[in-house]
Amino acid sequence: MNSEIFYYNNRIVKKFAYATMLWGIVGMLVGLIIAFQLIEPRLNLTPWTTFGRIRPLHTNAVIFAFVGNAIFMGVYHSLQRLLKARIFSDLLSNIHFWGWQLIIVSAALTLPLGITTSKEYAELEWPIDIAITLVWVVFGINMFGTIIKRRERHIYVGIWFYIATWVTVAML
Repeated sequence: MNSEIFYYNNRIVKKFAYATMLWGIVGMLVGLIIAFQLIEPRLNLTPWTTFGRIRPLHTNAVIFAFVGNAIFMGVYHSLQRLLKARIFSDLLSNIHFWGWQLIIVSAALTLPLGITTSKEYAELEWPIDIAITLVWVVFGINMFGTIIKRRERHIYVGIWFYIATWVTVAML
């Protein structure tokens, strides 16, 4: 019997892990700043650093940057192991990673500047929304490609949840 040797793509998992830690620190520091601003209003130093401008930055950083990167890290790690297959495309993985980080930086620049739709949890302007959609499609292609080329016949329930999450977010 011949055994096939392959290696999981752990580089993309590590990239998302490091980004999770970085954005977690950034998001929570911004949260600490706005907490101090509630105690001492004189800490609202400039129009770009007022509570009203950086509170959406805090929520977006924690939700999309910290939690988003953590979710992608978990999906890329577990998907390969549950399917016994290397991730479909290293190129798509890197486009996904760097595209997501670019979206986060774009949000971090536009929100304090007041360039926003002013809708709660949907503050980002349409060019960033389009970028999110494109990066989400890249992620989906990579995920479904990995599912198609799997070596494990059985699809675990966790992967069905990944698929459902991808479809739900795509509809939103």
